[in-house]
Amino acid sequence: MGALAVLALTLAAGGCSGDECVDAFDCRDKGAPPEGQAYVCNADNACELRTLTPVPEEDAGTGTDAGTTADAGTGTDAGTTTDAGTTTDAGTTMDAGTTTDAGTETDAGTPTDGGSQVCGGAVACKEQSIDELSLRTNIATGTIVEEGTTPGQFFTLLDGRAGGLSAPESYTYARFTPTGLVKVEIDDQSALASTAWDIAVRRSVIRVNSGVSGPSCVTVAQTVAGTTFDAVTTVEPTASFAAEAYFTANTCELIVDGSGISSPATALASFWRYNNCLVMTDKVFLLQLADGRHVKLQVASYYEPAAQAQCNSTGTLPAVTGSGQYRFKWAYLP
Repeated sequence: MGALAVLALTLAAGGCSGDECVDAFDCRDKGAPPEGQAYVCNADNACELRTLTPVPEEDAGTGTDAGTTADAGTGTDAGTTTDAGTTTDAGTTMDAGTTTDAGTETDAGTPTDGGSQVCGGAVACKEQSIDELSLRTNIATGTIVEEGTTPGQFFTLLDGRAGGLSAPESYTYARFTPTGLVKVEIDDQSALASTAWDIAVRRSVIRVNSGVSGPSCVTVAQTVAGTTFDAVTTVEPTASFAAEAYFTANTCELIVDGSGISSPATALASFWRYNNCLVMTDKVFLLQLADGRHVKLQVASYYEPAAQAQCNSTGTLPAVTGSGQYRFKWAYLP
C-alpha cells in the first residue's frame, strides 16, 4: 500500500523551480533505491540516499492498532504531500483564534497552574530534525478555531496547511487550556527549545512536545483498537505513555512510520491509514501534559468533513478537499 501512496502523492505535488526537490516524491526520477534505503530531500533541496531505520516492534498488548496501514502519514518533510492527490486550498484563511505569545512559558493553561514544568533540557538530534523534518524559521499563518458546543468537550479546527503542499511555513503550534486549544506563535526551530506548546500539526504530521520533538514532557498512550471516545472516562493504570522518539538514540537516524514515504514515526502517527486517501482510524489517544493532567484526543478529520466522509467510505476524494485542516475531538480526563 505504501507504493500506491507514493504514486498517488507524486501526482499531487512537484518540485520548486531551481531546486532538485522539495520532498521525497520529487526524487522519483532517481529510480528505485537499494533495499533498506530511500531517497529523501535534504535541507539543500537535493535528493540524497539515506538508510532507513524500521519502526521497532511494540510489545504485545500496548493497544496499538497494528492493522493500520501507513501509520501516520507524517510527511513531516513539510512538503511531503501525504494528502493523496488533494488540491489544497492554501489561500483561504479562517477567522483568527486566540493566540499565545510563545515567549511566555509560564502558566501552561491547564486547569492547574501549568507554570510548574516538570521537565526540560536540551533536545537530542536537533540538526537532524531541522534537516529531516524541514523545520522552518517563519511562523505559520494557520489559525485555531473552536467549533464545539458540547459542555466539557472540545471540537477544534486546526489549520495545518502550512501555506500549501510544499509546506513553506512552520507547523501550527498549540497548547491545551480549559477554554480550548490556543495557538502558540512560534516557528519550528524556536519550538525545539520551548515548553510553551503541547501539540503541533503540519500537513499530515502531528507531533507532541517531548523527546526528540521538544523539551517539554507531553507524552502519548494508545487505547485498544476499537475504543470509542465516549468510552474513555479515566486513565487506566496500565496505560503506557511514551515521548516522541522518531530518531534513534545516539546515532539520530530517522525512524520511519512504514507508510513508504520516509515519514517520521511520531507518537500520533496511527491516526490515519491509507486507502487512496487518508482514512481516519478513529483511534483514541491519551495525552499526559507537562503538569500531569490528562487529555483524551481523537483526530476526527484531516480533510473538510464532507471530503473526509467520502474518503472514509469510498477511498475517493472530491476535487477540493481542504486537506491539512484538522478537526480534533478532545476533553480533559479526571
